[in-house]
Amino acid sequence: MLEYYSLLEEFHLDREMIEKYATAVMQKHHKDCYYQRTDIESGGKIGSRIETGRTSDNDCSILCEYHNWYHAVSCAHVCFLFLTLGNADQFLLPIDIFSIIMGGLIHDLDHPGTNNDFEVKRGTELARQYSNDSVLERHAISEGLKLCHENEDLNWLKSFDSDDRKYVENYIAEAILATDPARHGKVLREALAFLEEGPQATCSEIGLSYLDKKNPRHRLFIGRLFLHGADIANPLHCSFEVARDWAVRVITEFSRQASKERELQLPVTIFMDGLDNEYNVAKTQISFFAFMVQPLFDAIGKLFPLLSHLNDWGERNCDEYRAVIQAFECNQKRDTPKLSFFQAFVGNGA
Repeated sequence: MLEYYSLLEEFHLDREMIEKYATAVMQKHHKDCYYQRTDIESGGKIGSRIETGRTSDNDCSILCEYHNWYHAVSCAHVCFLFLTLGNADQFLLPIDIFSIIMGGLIHDLDHPGTNNDFEVKRGTELARQYSNDSVLERHAISEGLKLCHENEDLNWLKSFDSDDRKYVENYIAEAILATDPARHGKVLREALAFLEEGPQATCSEIGLSYLDKKNPRHRLFIGRLFLHGADIANPLHCSFEVARDWAVRVITEFSRQASKERELQLPVTIFMDGLDNEYNVAKTQISFFAFMVQPLFDAIGKLFPLLSHLNDWGERNCDEYRAVIQAFECNQKRDTPKLSFFQAFVGNGA
């Protein structure tokens, strides 16, 4: 992705250093991310997280099914596809493109497999450190940049002069903060505001455009919009099997968080509870698409017409989920044995 835009040459970045940095990011994703059974049994007082990639058979720690290295690479790659196939790169400077790709790679770094609300409800050290505001996003920014600050062999930031370094750090931070679901409404409102304002400039490839490359605010908005969009784009995959695989992964994390909240006697997150059958899972995915994904990508499709087909793929995947719901209801009427969503998923060979 960096080579496609000749960014290594553009910023005199050392290839080996970038590869080492990517490896360090990968290793930091490969960690156990849930709390040990002994922490729960000690009266609900949670200790430190396990930092190694493997634990003994005596605890209940497991790796993140969703918030892992594969999600990080996927998010960076989807951003790349938005830029290239959507012709959005024409509105950005090379330094913006670099920041978007690197931001996608680290946006969930050191993720615990639970959400911000879980951190806040438990009053964790991270929640206190970041004043309950975008806790995990701010932690990811800190961890990603700390790899540069604390290890000279990984410090690609030193390739930039002082002003550009501040620009990159700010761009990455703002783009990652936009992935906080609590900021979804703000990002969507900004996108709609661009549409309401009307064309701002003339683009050589598409004529009138809502975005102006000369405007730094517009360029930063694209990074925020694309990183948030890439983060929630799994329901739009052209293959339902892939979209469903990501759904199973995130729902596994949701179910585990709901169980953990119940064990710790915390308020249970409603939308994460009861996702133990294909009917509830399918309904959740349809609702997620309708409430968050579809409105955002409707705006993205209008701002970048070459991406307007993505919601069509999302609708097609929702049709598959509607078929799951219909089959489930028919089975329920016949009072036949029902497979769980996960059993059905495995049974189909996915």
